[in-house]
Amino acid sequence: MKEKFEFITNAKSAEFCEGIVNRMISLFGITIDEAIGRMNRDWKGLNLSDPNDVIFHEDEEYWANTIYYGKGSNWWLNPIGLKPRPYNGSLN
Repeated sequence: MKEKFEFITNAKSAEFCEGIVNRMISLFGITIDEAIGRMNRDWKGLNLSDPNDVIFHEDEEYWANTIYYGKGSNWWLNPIGLKPRPYNGSLN
């Protein structure tokens, strides 16, 4: 199991990111490793330690869906045939 994020967090952003991971697990039935891996793929190297960071402008559900389906998926419109972004366990 991956134990940490591959981006910079502080206590507040780490807690928020853990909430996103938990939301992905509950929404999509994926493992914690996959949820963290998907998040790391999208946010690797970012500094999310600013209390006004853009991640806080949306809720955990938004980020869980956006990370899982992708930015351009329009997941909130519930399109027919919506599929998650491929994930093979590595950063890609």
